Amino acid sequence: MPAALAGPLERIRTTLSTISLGQKIVIGLLLAGLLLGGVFFTRWITAPTLSPLFSNLASTDASAIVEELNAEGVPYELADGGQTVMVAQDKVYDMRLAMSGKGLPAGNETGYSLLDEQGITTSEFQQQVSYQRALEGELSNTLKALDGVRSAVVHVALPKEDVFATEDDQPTASVLLDLAPGTNLRGEQIQAVTHLVSSSIEGMSPDSVTVADSTGAVLSAAGGGATGAAGDAQSEQEQAYEGRLAANAQQILDRVAGPGNAVVSVRADLDFSQRDTTTESYQYNEGTPALSESTTTESYTGTGTAVGGVLGAEDVAAGGGESAYDKESTTSNNAVDKTVETIAGAPGAVERLTVSVVMDDATAGALDQATIQDLVGNAVGLDVARGDAITVAAMAFDTTAAEQAAADLAAAREAEKTAQMWSMIKTGGIALGIALLVLIVWLRSRRNREEYEELEEEEPEYERIQVESVRDPELDDRAAQLAVAQRERVRGEISEMVSDRPDEVATMLRGWFADAK
Repeated sequence: MPAALAGPLERIRTTLSTISLGQKIVIGLLLAGLLLGGVFFTRWITAPTLSPLFSNLASTDASAIVEELNAEGVPYELADGGQTVMVAQDKVYDMRLAMSGKGLPAGNETGYSLLDEQGITTSEFQQQVSYQRALEGELSNTLKALDGVRSAVVHVALPKEDVFATEDDQPTASVLLDLAPGTNLRGEQIQAVTHLVSSSIEGMSPDSVTVADSTGAVLSAAGGGATGAAGDAQSEQEQAYEGRLAANAQQILDRVAGPGNAVVSVRADLDFSQRDTTTESYQYNEGTPALSESTTTESYTGTGTAVGGVLGAEDVAAGGGESAYDKESTTSNNAVDKTVETIAGAPGAVERLTVSVVMDDATAGALDQATIQDLVGNAVGLDVARGDAITVAAMAFDTTAAEQAAADLAAAREAEKTAQMWSMIKTGGIALGIALLVLIVWLRSRRNREEYEELEEEEPEYERIQVESVRDPELDDRAAQLAVAQRERVRGEISEMVSDRPDEVATMLRGWFADAK
């Protein structure tokens, strides 16, 4: 054995001989745990980062893709119940191109590609069914592009054309959405679904579309619009408007009465009906030239009574004799200004506002309620002529919950400080104990090393005497002294180990203390 390894191996052998069997078992378990941890850490570090190759796959597409990956020897993992295939990140794009070249994923609905499979012998019924299937597939693919929609199923009912019917039946559609966990569609999103479907089918209105989710909840009923399960867009608009007004008033109250000393609530009634008004008005401006003008003149002269004439006309002779009359009329078409005004009333007009302000009685005594009422009214745009109302009241606030929360928070902070202090004390005590132990071992090893050196100088004399007689009592005493010297040498080696590697010795001592407990 090389001399360089003899010393360390001897020290290790000596150290192992001084520890108990339980300590050896604990050290072995620790080494095995470190070895296994290193193996798992190495595998985790060297494992490739996985990314989704395809998501929301049908079972047939997932099976076909897995077979292709197995054939090419590409490692993969399945997620989302087999609907997502994960591969190494650096191979995602290459595998997508390879799978697309093989027509994967094929999908359950191929949309308008179904019409490519028709031949010249296809009947009219088959053409109609294929067109309907293609339309449903295209709508399903479109709806799956929405955020939160994992899959969609669309069924369309197209009425038969009848030349003798006086009224045509309207087409209808039903939509089933499979939403991602935790996804709730809002009212405007449901309206987007109904309008997407109705706009894609000729003659269909949004009221003819029924939308439901995978749990069976009806999101939009035919003829009823969005239901409460999806949320009411009008209610959301009202709440948003009330929140803006309340925030404006609350900002003023917090500055005047202090944070937490006043609360404001706003109730807004909005009119969502839409009205269109058309008004026509005419106006003539003096001095404007006429567009057209015509003049007619009539005259008569003769004897006898006039055969005819205009009633009340001048110069008409009565009775016999000569008679004559003249008539002149003028017609003018004047230009007038015409104004046509069309007003489209936007939905969401405010019908009435009601505001309630409650202030803490402890701080409201120094405030003028009339001033507070005016400030809040101006902040929310109060209109008394419209029927708006505001109420300001001073009451004693219940601060029990706030005081309890503050007490709990203070107790939690105090407990955290106490735990930190005891943790520091415990850590300091352990460190101090280890330092004292190392110091004691070092001092004893130093003293024993000096005694051992003295005995080692006398060891040749002892060996010579031992050869001469092994039964000499004095030699027995020297043998005992030599054994003590051997033990002291071992202690000296341990002291050197403590001086050279104090961290390892401290770890070993903590393990012994844990076993002793």
